Amino acid sequence: MANATGYSIEHGMPAEPTGSEPLFGFTFDGEVPADPPRYLVKHLLPAEGVAMLGGQSGAGKTFTAVDLAVSLATEQPFFGRRIVEPVGTLILAAEGAGTLAGRIEAARKARASGEHLPIAWMGAVPNLADPEEVKGLLPKIRAVDARMRKMFDVRLGVIIIDTLAAAFALKDENDAAEAQQALRHMRMLGEPLGALVMPVHHYGKSEETGLRGSSAYRGGADAVLSVLADRNQVTGEVTTRSLNLAKTRCGEEGPIAAFSLRFTQLGIDEDGDPFGACVIDPALDQPPPSTRKAPQKDPLPIVALKGAFDEVMLTHSRDVKVRGQGATVQAITVEELRPEFRRRYATGETDGEKAANTIRQALKRALSACPKHGFTTATWDGEEWLWKA
Repeated sequence: MANATGYSIEHGMPAEPTGSEPLFGFTFDGEVPADPPRYLVKHLLPAEGVAMLGGQSGAGKTFTAVDLAVSLATEQPFFGRRIVEPVGTLILAAEGAGTLAGRIEAARKARASGEHLPIAWMGAVPNLADPEEVKGLLPKIRAVDARMRKMFDVRLGVIIIDTLAAAFALKDENDAAEAQQALRHMRMLGEPLGALVMPVHHYGKSEETGLRGSSAYRGGADAVLSVLADRNQVTGEVTTRSLNLAKTRCGEEGPIAAFSLRFTQLGIDEDGDPFGACVIDPALDQPPPSTRKAPQKDPLPIVALKGAFDEVMLTHSRDVKVRGQGATVQAITVEELRPEFRRRYATGETDGEKAANTIRQALKRALSACPKHGFTTATWDGEEWLWKA
């Protein structure tokens, strides 16, 4: 029983407010126990909500998504993380649907002894930006869930959307309002079944920019997995692939593990050539790649010194003994270098005397920093010499 002040007479605690009271809807410390977070993949993916899977083109995002689906179906660890609950996966393949059968079969062959798994996909994905289309899709998703429960005795636990850009006809990816609407529609798909929705999304021009488009995608997601790689844009070669946890609402973020793609043969075509698909090979026995940073650029004086050194070496290099009696090196003198350094080092000064002084100081700094950049200097016989270490 509560008194007029709203406190429980029996326990001295605030009485639970009814819907008409001002405090209805508020929770105070001590009124609700702290429950552990619910995961599908321990310390990686929540049991429900929205988790983005982002990365650069060609890094292996869809292969990673397929590997996740196989792990969830078989209870085999995903990149070394424990599967908390086995569930089925539905892939809404708005692009690349024609490759999914091969990719799933290759992953199943590599990890599940060829057994059929609770994985389904849909190629003709409606425009998920339209709320009516989303509502129309819900009965079909429930039917997929029902079949997985009947055939495999697991619920539909993950809905992968590949890709966000292809499935949502967004007018402007940078529009925060459109991004928030897309996130709401994704939750509409997952919440009726308590499923996790995982849209696959591209990164910007460089990995440092993160998920392409509005920051609302990252802000509204419960977790963000990043598939990173070093890609040569000229040749298309991709190296140093890795999976990373870029955002989580509980736990520690950071690198998970490096991985590579391994080709798995599925058969022989009419020309006698093998065909198949790639599967994920995590490198769990190696330390995960650290966060990639752009190589630090040389200071301008070092840039000018390196260029001047290469140029002057073509015409003035000779074999000399260090300090007249040490090892023989190919070297030039600083005086021989000075005119070419002066030509290469732009000061922006209009005053000739100031420009000359700026260049002298720049060369002095460059010579002092030589040991850090692969050069050695020494003085003997009245000359200051410069050579590569």
